[in-house]
Amino acid sequence: MKTRLWLAFALTTTIFWGYWGALIELPNAAGFPATLCYVVWALTMIPCALVALGIIKWKLEFHQRAIFLGLVVGLLGAGGQILLFQALRLGPAYLVFPIVSLYPVVTVSFPSLY
Repeated sequence: MKTRLWLAFALTTTIFWGYWGALIELPNAAGFPATLCYVVWALTMIPCALVALGIIKWKLEFHQRAIFLGLVVGLLGAGGQILLFQALRLGPAYLVFPIVSLYPVVTVSFPSLY
């Protein structure tokens, strides 16, 4: 690690997710359907993803393993988001997000997967 740019990205992510977690209940409370909240979230991720891919000078890989892993990651991420929105409908954000933020424990607990 030549720079500490990763730390800036990690802290910025934490701040953005904190604000997002605090504000995500507002549309549902105002009567905006949860399904549309998910659609809006997904669409707003497109520009963010393009910026992130531009920063790392991304190149598309076409081999079978890359396609499979991309599909798995996408499905797990989308499924996790759907479950998160359901959890937010059923419980308060101030309880849901501290529990959800423990997700790195899963990564650290199963190092043999990678």
